[in-house]
Amino acid sequence: MPFLTQRERLLAAYADQGDAYVLSTQPYHSTKSFAWQVVNADLVNGVAFAVLRENQVNDFFDYGVGNRINLSGNANHQASEAETNLGRGKSTNGASDFVIEGIGMTCRAAKVAYAGGSDGFGEYPAVPDPDVQLALLGQAALCDPAAIVAPPQVLSPYNLENALMQAMLPFLSLVLKFDRNTIKPLGLCSLLPEGGANSYLRTNGQPTSENVFAIDEGYIWRRDGQGDSEFVARVRSEAPIVCPITLLTPPASETPVAPTHIYTEVQMRVYGIEVEAPSQN
Repeated sequence: MPFLTQRERLLAAYADQGDAYVLSTQPYHSTKSFAWQVVNADLVNGVAFAVLRENQVNDFFDYGVGNRINLSGNANHQASEAETNLGRGKSTNGASDFVIEGIGMTCRAAKVAYAGGSDGFGEYPAVPDPDVQLALLGQAALCDPAAIVAPPQVLSPYNLENALMQAMLPFLSLVLKFDRNTIKPLGLCSLLPEGGANSYLRTNGQPTSENVFAIDEGYIWRRDGQGDSEFVARVRSEAPIVCPITLLTPPASETPVAPTHIYTEVQMRVYGIEVEAPSQN
């Protein structure tokens, strides 16, 4: 018997039916967040520790656009196309079969939460812009290349990388789950390149859209009503990680302020081919 990849098996099955079908290479994406708790803040010396706890579990692809998800401490975040392009969690869009042939993962955003009722960033200025306030509560993306508000270790302008993301990857395990019981352990998330998501200075490998973790044999994520139609990619932190961080002093204060949490938002993509019957509309 010749070796056949799942792509070859699926295309042969559609061809045997004798009907026309449509192919697409559009990847699916899904976004989740990991929380670092800030502890042991020394406000005199301006130092604290950010801790990623063991056994944080995130199931990617388990929600669709419009669903409420817990993202960066906001338990009622309504998912948009920016978080996922699934219409329904765990299911492909339409009556489609998707052959997973590659996986990539990138840091979408870093968010830093300060206590909203404390002195410092949480109250500065007295009447903050609503989007600025969301950013200071860790609920909106914070782009801070000069480390004015976010500790420099969050986005690390000194070495042009997301230090917390790089620290996590070797300690995050990844398994693919189909129909809640078929488990395909793939190893560690340090295997997953960021591809074209970053520049040469930041990317994990060559910064091209083809730079993904390849699964040459493929796994079939089948259309609803078939076996293996429910899919999630489960990522778990297998050990605690501790990162010392430098505290920053707000413009209206004389002493440093410690965040309560730092959130690393991670976006995962699965690549391959999608096969479906043509639309009748």
